[in-house]
Amino acid sequence: MRDSAYGPVEIPADFWSRPDVTQALGNRDIGALFRLIKKWTGASQMRIGAATGNAQARVSAIANGKYEVRTFASLTRIADGLNMPSRARLTLGLAPADIGSIGIAPVASGTPEVIEAFPGPTQYPATTAQAVTYVFGLWSADAAQDLLSAPVDPGAWNAAALAWLVAEPDEAAPEHEPGLTVGRSDVTRIRAATKLFAQLDNRFGGALARQSLIGYLRKDASRLLAGRYRDDVGRDLFSAIAEAALLAAWASYDSGLHGVVQGYFVQALRLAEAGRDRRLGCSILSAMSHQATFLGHYGEAINLGRAARAGLASVATPGLTAQFLAMEARALAGAKEARGCQAALAAAGRNFAHADPAIDPEFISYFNEAELSAELAHCFRDLGDGRRAAQHAAAAEPQPDGEYARSDFFVTMVLADAYADQNDPEQACHTALDALRIGEPLTSARSGIYVHEFRQRLERFAGSQAVRDFQEQAAEYRLWTHAA
Repeated sequence: MRDSAYGPVEIPADFWSRPDVTQALGNRDIGALFRLIKKWTGASQMRIGAATGNAQARVSAIANGKYEVRTFASLTRIADGLNMPSRARLTLGLAPADIGSIGIAPVASGTPEVIEAFPGPTQYPATTAQAVTYVFGLWSADAAQDLLSAPVDPGAWNAAALAWLVAEPDEAAPEHEPGLTVGRSDVTRIRAATKLFAQLDNRFGGALARQSLIGYLRKDASRLLAGRYRDDVGRDLFSAIAEAALLAAWASYDSGLHGVVQGYFVQALRLAEAGRDRRLGCSILSAMSHQATFLGHYGEAINLGRAARAGLASVATPGLTAQFLAMEARALAGAKEARGCQAALAAAGRNFAHADPAIDPEFISYFNEAELSAELAHCFRDLGDGRRAAQHAAAAEPQPDGEYARSDFFVTMVLADAYADQNDPEQACHTALDALRIGEPLTSARSGIYVHEFRQRLERFAGSQAVRDFQEQAAEYRLWTHAA
């Protein structure tokens, strides 16, 4: 029977979990995807074109590698036309089509009314009820784009850290009208959604994940916070939403919205307090230290890193302690305090040697040997020790699956910086090209800063043939041209 040109493409559910399909999606290789669809379903190019809004000639060009699909709109149209499931869309770098399809329960539409004036994103709430009101205000203001030009307030980091460190237990839960009853399954769904958004952020950068995450928090997380729940469920709910707000901070950080970032850090810290999640609160302080270092506020960054360690008390684990020491070392390296930096790094290494993933919270699971090597590389680069920076950066090899493409890009750029600092422009340029290839899928303002700094390092090699050849090749990459 002849294939219908206009019927839907019938794709078996198990097609999307095939390793070759997953690889094609992860590489955004739509040509390979079309070839696999034809191989496993028998669908003609005309039929694929009708489903995805492409002419048959365009489908042929894509399948034969003569045309590359790159725009977000085109990728979305193809995913929609093929009825791509949410996990496949996530691998491709798109937001899930339907939160419910990945196990996130739908809730009533609309968001709770903000019953108090929102005082600003960096105001630390005094009570749990106030914390709920403030985070509603933050999500609404962010969605309305009212905070995009919010300035950074260096004092807000220390004020929030101090308020958190000396806080007394707050037993007064928010008062709610009768409505949605929240259970542990709702908390599980929040954590599942956060994990999926984190995968999108790690693989493709914060700019892609941010708006979808904020929309999800504003609608679904708000309704859960405004629901009715037992005290123990409420604590877990606050902790789960604090972790989601922390991810929103990182996605905003990657988008270069540093005033917004501070707001999410501060409100996430207060939600972690409401959830009595001491470890998460300390991790948020460590994240604040990272931002302060990035912005050159080294004194505040050092204090925040030390506050993270001080706040652990009896809930410390070697893995968490190692990560917090690494953040303190990054700040000390930025401040050119070599002795203090190396002492913090040595302590981080000793703690990491005793780390046990079985006792660490899941949110710190990313901090493995490669991640510690990357932190060491950053520190030694900032201290001007190119040899040791290269040694540690080379130990943090990029992962072939691209799951942590942004982190792999960062450490590869640090390796390029280290070679440049050792007066080896040829190796520096070769490594930078590797980084640009890794970073091609990223939508990340922070990545552009790394490229800009490498451009500055190359200026002293302007007459080198290796640099001229590199610049010609690098011009093909978006990250390079945007950082000009």
